Amino acid sequence: MISALNHELLNALDLRVLAVQRTVAGRWWNFRHVISPFSRLWLILGGQAVVRHHGRKFILRPGQLHLVPPFTVHDCSCSRQLDHYHLHFIARMPTGIDLFSLLDCEHQIKSSTEALALFKRIEAIYPERKLPCFDPSREEYKRFPALTESGTPADDALNGFEARGALSLLLTQFLKSARNHEGVHARVTRQFLAVQEFIHANMRQKIALADLAEVVELHPTYFSDQFKKVVGVRPLDYLMRRRIERAQYLLLTSHASVKEIADAVGIADAAYFSRVFTRLCRVAPSAYRATHAA
Repeated sequence: MISALNHELLNALDLRVLAVQRTVAGRWWNFRHVISPFSRLWLILGGQAVVRHHGRKFILRPGQLHLVPPFTVHDCSCSRQLDHYHLHFIARMPTGIDLFSLLDCEHQIKSSTEALALFKRIEAIYPERKLPCFDPSREEYKRFPALTESGTPADDALNGFEARGALSLLLTQFLKSARNHEGVHARVTRQFLAVQEFIHANMRQKIALADLAEVVELHPTYFSDQFKKVVGVRPLDYLMRRRIERAQYLLLTSHASVKEIADAVGIADAAYFSRVFTRLCRVAPSAYRATHAA
């Protein structure tokens, strides 16, 4: 169970619908190495298809819900036809980390009896939130998450509240069996939540070890040792990881230059930023943007 996620964190969850629609896909629904900064949720109504991620092959069949977490590289293919609802969404904690980066959960489950009605209701609330195209390699597909996300704060309050409620009901089915993920983000969130929040709020600024230690009122050396013991990496190494992950998001969703992105994540030296990005992601920033489709 998700014991690490208390009521305060779940209540503060930034849950937003980016796109929703029903689609009957054919053999054209055949894409490789797709990666997106948002989560995908599919409700299968008819036909069959295949999706691969997390080292597994999933067969999409009627009556199933399938979840693809953000920044998950996946392949999908359809040999004949797939009738399905697809919903793209974000589920961010106040720390800026996505909920499904903190959890291990089943990616494919049997849909509930009310799932179809919930998808239809969300689509009725947001009839205009449809994908500009279906090819993740197209420019308009790449940019739509940031464009949609930037427009969501202006939603009608009541409709937005209802849509979040419907999406919460759909996601609850996955959360019931979720387990604490043992990745670094989960460990930081469980033990150093205030530090996580400070990093998120001050990403663009210069942050020293002393600044992080001050958040939890510990001596810098002691804090660094305790952080390393719990998380597995030193605080400043973790900070750099957060900066690079934010840069990945900006590379996928904006036209900003590499230097502008480096500035946006608090690394003033663009050359240094490129070296660190290449070391952590095993590809240069410009190549990362060119290679990943969505």
